[in-house]
Amino acid sequence: MADRKLRIGMLGYGTVGSGAYRMLVDNQASIQAKTGTHIEVVRIGIKDSTKPRDLSADIFTTDLDSIVNDPDIDTVVELIGGTDPACRLVETALVNGKNVVTANKEMMAKHGSRLVHLAKAKRLDLHYEAAVGGGIPLIQPLKHQLAGNDVLKMMGILNGTTNYILTEMQQEGADFAEVLAEAQAKGYAEADPTNDVDGFDTMYKISVLASIAFGRQVSISDVYREGIRRISRTDMKYADMLGYTIKLLGICEPVADRVRVRVHPTFLSKTHPLASVNGVYNGLWINGDFVGDVMFSGRGAGSDPTASAVVGDLIDVARNTAIGGPGSALPYDADMPTESIDSLKSRYYIRLRSYDRPLVLGKIATAMGEHGVSIAAMEMKTLILHEQGEIVFLTDYARESDFANAVKSLTDEVGVISVESTIRVEA
Repeated sequence: MADRKLRIGMLGYGTVGSGAYRMLVDNQASIQAKTGTHIEVVRIGIKDSTKPRDLSADIFTTDLDSIVNDPDIDTVVELIGGTDPACRLVETALVNGKNVVTANKEMMAKHGSRLVHLAKAKRLDLHYEAAVGGGIPLIQPLKHQLAGNDVLKMMGILNGTTNYILTEMQQEGADFAEVLAEAQAKGYAEADPTNDVDGFDTMYKISVLASIAFGRQVSISDVYREGIRRISRTDMKYADMLGYTIKLLGICEPVADRVRVRVHPTFLSKTHPLASVNGVYNGLWINGDFVGDVMFSGRGAGSDPTASAVVGDLIDVARNTAIGGPGSALPYDADMPTESIDSLKSRYYIRLRSYDRPLVLGKIATAMGEHGVSIAAMEMKTLILHEQGEIVFLTDYARESDFANAVKSLTDEVGVISVESTIRVEA
């Protein structure tokens, strides 16, 4: 047995907390052999003391502040999520000289710069690998192995719920509402799915990744966000026909001395590595100036994968503590200058309903051309409805603001009944 001990106080004992505890117990011998340290969870903070749990009641407390203020606890593992009281508790732990491991993407997206600077000033560890990608190593490679590269572009499938929904829509030909209900029944989606399907979860995660990659915190208020509620089985059908799949992507890329960060459904070429990331799996594709294309994929959520990332961070803390290191928190500044999505140059998919009459196609093409948007590909079918047709276009590259104006010009005067869908396209 090693003489060294690392005494852990855990905040939260839900899916991830119980998984991390089980992993520390089940793999205790191998973890100790790798670190020379006995890692022991001595206290666990919970909200509800009446809920049945699989451990002795003596280890639990509802007084979360007692954990971050306990001088006998070396490291705090924060797994309660959200920003209140999580951020206050983490800050108190750091002020009291405790290392911190967290899986809290929202807290890191909103307050990461301040917390990491505090950890650095206190010569402490602050690790958050589990905040993005579950068990997939994403944070550490960005901070270390890929740190010498300038990131030219980064795109990620960062939410398993939405990826499951879109995969089922594509493979089963079902509509969004039908698959969402199925996902909720299977436990893949919450009763209130807003955080997932409206893109908030992906927004937090891509913000954290962008902040690390570009060295300054990207404010979530500067991240363009669009969810998947408007994606239909019809869009899926046309995507497949045209050689694409539809994914909810978090995307960031440098634009001169700024960064553009966006979250939205995307027509993604079937040849792209991310296109084959299906179901509840996550994936991140990075293009660096020296390393070229790098791809990470795996299970992005759930008890065991996320617990794996938490325990991996604890092992780093144990190793650093063993050598008397000064803390491994890598600070990044706040207030990253960002670029609006209005200047984005992209290709676009547009599906509209029109009158099935002579000259309508020409009028539509002219209207779009007047705003600098040209058509690269087209599909059209006649609908059962009298004298109506459904038209699908893929455009050439156009500026986002020009495309938005072109869509506004598609009115009854040029023969358009309604614009049913617009989706950005990535090669």
